[in-house]
Amino acid sequence: MLSIDKIRVVFPIALLLFAIICRGATFGSPFIHIDEQFYMFTGGRILHGDLPYVQIWDRKPLGLFLLYAFFHLFGPWRFWAYQIGALLSVWGTALLLMRMASTIASRTGAFVAALLYINWLNLAGGEGGQSPVFYNLLVIAAMALVLFRVVLVTPSDRTLRNTGCQAMLLIGLALQIKYTAVFEGMFLGIFLLCCNARVKNNGGVMVLNGFLWCMLALLPTVVIGVVYYAGGYGHDWWFANIESIFLRGSRTAATLRQNKIRLLLLAAPLVVVAMAGCGYRLKHGIFFKKTEVPALRFLSLWALSACIGVAVFGGWYKHYALPLFPPLILLCAPLWDIPKGRIGFVVLLLIAVFFGQKDIHKHMQQDGDMRVLNQMIGYMSKPLGCTFVYQGPVILYDVLPWCGLTTHPFPGHFNEYAERQATGIDPQKELQHVLAASPEYVVTEEPAWSEENLAVRSLLYKILQSRYHEYYKRKQSEKDEFLVVYKLNDGNP
Repeated sequence: MLSIDKIRVVFPIALLLFAIICRGATFGSPFIHIDEQFYMFTGGRILHGDLPYVQIWDRKPLGLFLLYAFFHLFGPWRFWAYQIGALLSVWGTALLLMRMASTIASRTGAFVAALLYINWLNLAGGEGGQSPVFYNLLVIAAMALVLFRVVLVTPSDRTLRNTGCQAMLLIGLALQIKYTAVFEGMFLGIFLLCCNARVKNNGGVMVLNGFLWCMLALLPTVVIGVVYYAGGYGHDWWFANIESIFLRGSRTAATLRQNKIRLLLLAAPLVVVAMAGCGYRLKHGIFFKKTEVPALRFLSLWALSACIGVAVFGGWYKHYALPLFPPLILLCAPLWDIPKGRIGFVVLLLIAVFFGQKDIHKHMQQDGDMRVLNQMIGYMSKPLGCTFVYQGPVILYDVLPWCGLTTHPFPGHFNEYAERQATGIDPQKELQHVLAASPEYVVTEEPAWSEENLAVRSLLYKILQSRYHEYYKRKQSEKDEFLVVYKLNDGNP
């Protein structure tokens, strides 16, 4: 048996090594996901003086782009930098998860739950630097503060207020990584307000605390909004961050159904395991600590709030499930401590390892690696010229000369049908504007995808057929899906 002192050293090191093994195949890859490529490109443009929402349009919070601007400072090592940053964020989240899980399970059960979190990310596209990989750390840090300083003890009025301030400020920072953290933030704020009764605060103190916590949660976003308004770009910021999300159309019923099934398959095993472990312990009254029930209640409410957030914003991509994993996997930890529970936990962990690595290998085969990027750069440097990515790897904008042909460089804002009225541009008119500048290279993927705006694709190919020729082609999957680069014909203006 390991002593407690050894556990405090061995378990964190083991988690870090396990995270490196689980994610190591992706290190240095520029093609992990189009979102991450766009964050990196936008971070680089910030360093060149471009302003998000003005010169580079998207609806993600500024904090996410600033984070990637930091990674971009590492120059040729920027892909390694953001992936190591993501690794450290995953490790930090796993450490906090293990610490929190130890309040409702044995130390070993908490450790195995942390291993499961690291692995489960890979099943939902979290092997790189998707935004929840970073903001999960901030959210779980906020929840840990409240758990240990408020839930497990009877806090003083001052402790409650200060803990609430620190936790809600962390939520505010998380909101600047992705706004979907608002649901977990709302839960935490309401929970803290309810805790005022425990310290016998009167109504006036409760209102004061609530106002203070709410302002701190909104502070980072408000500061950024004020800066944009002061610079004369308030409308641009407001439209991108607030209005545009409500203008986005819906996807087809078939796609929504398919995506919801994927989210359900990711969450259902965790829900079943959590219910099995926690339910057994509650039914038989098996508790290791007197604080276990209040901790279990708090963590269950957190999990419910995360599920509500995914239910509201879910149905688009499988990585939208990533915020579910910390609270759900926390609740899985008690399974380790019931009869035959360890067998089920080990089986679940092995399944996650197998399918997680399988998914990573599939993505690497489909999207390519640094060798593929260098090959494309070689082709698209003869001669160097402006590039337009209609559909394909946005990272080409970051490694090739950026000509600023459009303020909407993210491909989905051109080619996705649901975005046709949500980005502040008419995609067909913007496409005509871009192609009127005769970019040397146009990048696309063939055939069209299921949610594509076919009117825009039709216009694109009408121009490609008259002025461009196929120059580079790479097969991306066994389903005859190709990445294609078209080059401007000689003699065309």
